[in-house]
Amino acid sequence: MAYVVKPFTIGDLVPAIEIAISRHTQMQSLALEVTDLHERLETRKIIDRAKGILMKALNLSEPEAFSWIQRAAMDRRLSMKEVAQAVISPEAALDK
Repeated sequence: MAYVVKPFTIGDLVPAIEIAISRHTQMQSLALEVTDLHERLETRKIIDRAKGILMKALNLSEPEAFSWIQRAAMDRRLSMKEVAQAVISPEAALDK
């Protein structure tokens, strides 16, 4: 954050405004990045949980369970997160 203290001149004000605009743009960019990273982390947690369920239910290794989710997502034209959520939910309609 930057402050402009009185007395100030136009020469002081223009760079301060430019810095403020730049900082605002940077903060918006960082906020979007944080949101994206949170979403990715949540997706990873959901996929990992679904992998665990598949490993136990179908006696698969971790790479096999991941491949199962990938194939199901491609076959059904869904995201891996959506497939993983369906695996986790008790009323999952996916055929294993």
